[in-house]
Amino acid sequence: MENLAGRVLVVTGGRGAIGRAIVSALGSAGARVVVADLPEVNVLDAAGATALVQGVLEREGRLDGLVHTVGGFAMGKLLDAPLADYERMFDLNVRSLFHVARAVLPHFVEQKRGFLAAFSSEPGWTGASPGSALYGAAKAAVAALLRSLDGELAGTDVNVAVIYPMGAVDTPANRRDMPGFARFIDPQEIAETVVFAAQRSRAGRVLELAVYPPR
Repeated sequence: MENLAGRVLVVTGGRGAIGRAIVSALGSAGARVVVADLPEVNVLDAAGATALVQGVLEREGRLDGLVHTVGGFAMGKLLDAPLADYERMFDLNVRSLFHVARAVLPHFVEQKRGFLAAFSSEPGWTGASPGSALYGAAKAAVAALLRSLDGELAGTDVNVAVIYPMGAVDTPANRRDMPGFARFIDPQEIAETVVFAAQRSRAGRVLELAVYPPR
């Protein structure tokens, strides 16, 4: 198990409900956490992601991990979905990850270690999302990108983790949009799962972690 004390980890989307829980959990594990979020940081832009990584290295003197929580959701059957939903789902979920991965991985590879985690979802695990097909396709792309990246990093100590919330997460937005729903996943449980993945050593790394709601 790796000790996170003194390690510097970035959490993108760190002011969101899941991001805040992750920031807190990593901090409790001893890490120095950098919160990256709008309006200061825009990871939909390659230059913004690069500036984020360079800025952390300049200010903190090191960068050991990045947890990418940026993403988005849209309902809608495929035949009814506007082009704007296609662009928004793949921009928020896939393009943002592409930019942060390309920005941070050269540093991780150079220092021969690092940790990159990002979020897929239940459709990314099951392979289908009827009623929200574009969202499901984007989250499946996230999982495929990270699994492929894990293979490309063979022989290094750069670890990759795909986090799959297998249901609705307890956020203010979901509480508002899903009145009466009682089977939310606690963001703190997701955060502790991220910490668990970040603490794995090369002797027992984890790649894919599914977090389920109450039965």
